[in-house]
Amino acid sequence: MKRILVTGANGQLGKSIQKIQSTYPQLSFLFAPSQELDITNEEQVNTFFRENPIDVCVNCAAYTAVDKAESEMDKAQTVNVDGAKNLARSCKKHDATLVQISTDFVFDGNNETVYSEEDSTNPLGVYAMTKRDAEKTIIQNTNHYYILRTSWLYSEFGNNFMKTMLRLGKQIDTLTVVSDQIGSPTYAEDLAHVIVQFVLKEPAFGIYHYSNNGNISWYDFAKGIFENAELTTNVDPIPTSSYPTPAKRPLYSVLDTSKIEKALQIKIPHWESSLKKAIKNLQMKESLETAIEASLKAGAAIMKIYEREFDISIKDDRSPLTEADTASNNVINSFLEETVFPIISEENKQLEYDQRKDWKTCWIVDPLDGTKEFIKRNGEFTVNIALITDGKPEMGVIYVPAQKTLYYAVVKEGKAYKAALENHETSIEEIYKVAEAIQPEEESDTIKVVGSRSHMNQETQDFIETLKGENKKIEIVSKGSSLKFCLVAEGNATVYPRYAPTMEWDTAAGQAICSAVGIKVISLETDKTLGYNRENLLNPWFICRK
Repeated sequence: MKRILVTGANGQLGKSIQKIQSTYPQLSFLFAPSQELDITNEEQVNTFFRENPIDVCVNCAAYTAVDKAESEMDKAQTVNVDGAKNLARSCKKHDATLVQISTDFVFDGNNETVYSEEDSTNPLGVYAMTKRDAEKTIIQNTNHYYILRTSWLYSEFGNNFMKTMLRLGKQIDTLTVVSDQIGSPTYAEDLAHVIVQFVLKEPAFGIYHYSNNGNISWYDFAKGIFENAELTTNVDPIPTSSYPTPAKRPLYSVLDTSKIEKALQIKIPHWESSLKKAIKNLQMKESLETAIEASLKAGAAIMKIYEREFDISIKDDRSPLTEADTASNNVINSFLEETVFPIISEENKQLEYDQRKDWKTCWIVDPLDGTKEFIKRNGEFTVNIALITDGKPEMGVIYVPAQKTLYYAVVKEGKAYKAALENHETSIEEIYKVAEAIQPEEESDTIKVVGSRSHMNQETQDFIETLKGENKKIEIVSKGSSLKFCLVAEGNATVYPRYAPTMEWDTAAGQAICSAVGIKVISLETDKTLGYNRENLLNPWFICRK
C-alpha cells in the first residue's frame, strides 16, 4: 500500500484530497497541516520523513496571497521556494516522489493560443515568480517529480473566487468583474482526483498542465456562479485597467491539457459541470454545518429542562411530550427556516401529502428522539436532523446532548464521523478537528443485536431466534432512540431489527449515517431501502444491517 503525505492539509486542495480519500482504499494518506509540518524548516522536514515512511509527497502548502506577496516577498520566497526545496531534497533522500502544485501565473499572458508545458515562463509578479522558482529548485534537487500547473482554483473550502462571489452576491445587487482576463477555472476536487491518478498510474516524470475544460473571463465565471446558485445579482463587465491591483496578472493563461489527458487517459470535465457540482457540494457543506449547529443549540435547550422538574403531556398518538420537545423544535426551526428547504418535524403541524409531494429536497427532524428515555433520565435520547433529496437521505446529524456526543455524515462522501465534545457551544472548526471516522464491525463470531429498551416485542424475539441458525453467539445490546443506528454504524452492534412502529423522523438521520458506511436500512415490506417524504410518514418494519 502506497503511503501519501499531503502537506498544507488544511488548505482547499488539501481538504479536497481528504474529502475523496475514502474513494481510494488501496492508498494510505497522511495529512499534515502547516502547524504540524512546517515545510520551511529543513530540520523538521528531515525528521518527519525519517520518522514516517512516505512513498509520495503532495505539496499543498503554499503562500497564495497574490497581491500581498508584492509587499511580503521574503515570506512568499520562504514558503514557496525554500519549502519546495526542503521537500524535494527529503524526497530524493528517502526515494519518494514529489507532486508540486504550480500555477498558470508563471506565464505572462502574451500568448494568443493555449500554453503548453514547453512554453517559456515569464512571471509578472512576486507570487508568480516564487512559484516559477519553486519549479526550478525541484528540478534541480530531485528527479522523481510531477509539477502540476493549474489555474483559477476554487472549492467549497477556504477562500476563493466562487465563495467570494456567493458571499457578495447575497449582499450586493450589482457587482463589477474584470472581463478581459481569460483562463480556465479548476475545481479542486477534480484536481485532487487527478493527483491520485498520478500516484496510481505513475506516468513519466515532468511538468503537466491541468484545468477544467473551457476558457472564460472572470466576468463569465461570476455570471455562471450566480446562475448556478440561483442568485439574481447583476454583473457588469469592466477592463483590468479599471480594477488596478498590486500584482499584475496575465491577460491570457489558458493551459493546454492534452499531455495530461494522454498520459493519464482521462477525460477532463467542463468548467460548467464542475461548477454545478461545486456549488451543490458547498450547499451540502453549509447545510451540514447548519444542522450541526442547530442540533447543539437544541441539545443545550434540552439539557436545561432535563436538569429540573418538567411537565409531561400525552399526544393524540399516545406518545409523551415534554417542554424539552417543544423547546428543541423551536431552536431547530429557527436555524432550518433560514435555509431554502422545507421542514418535516415531529412537532410541527403536518402538511397534507398534496402540499409536499413535489418537494425535491426537505429536512426531516425529530427534535427529541427517545422522549421516554428523557423522562427516565437515562441519557439515551437524541436530536435527529436529516436532509432528504428525492426520497433518500443525503445527510444526517444525530446529537446526544446528555453525553455531548455528535454523529454526522454526508452519504455520498462514504464516511460517517463521531465527535466527543467539550460542551454544547463547540465550534464547527473544533468539531472537525476532534471528529473521528467510524466504521461498522468486521466479521465476528458474535452477532450483536441492538434492541429498544421500550420495544422488545415477540417479533423481535422471533428474529433473534432465527439468527441462532448462523451458528454464532448471540448478544443483545439495548439502546434507546436513534443511538441504535449509531451502534451499528460504529461497530458496536451487528444488526438492528425493528418490528415496531417508527416514523420517518425517527430513522432518517440514522439511515444517513448508516448509509455513509455501507449499512442498509431495508424495509421488510418491499425489500428496498426506506424512502422518505412518503404519503404515509409511518415506516414499515425494517432491518438495519451491513
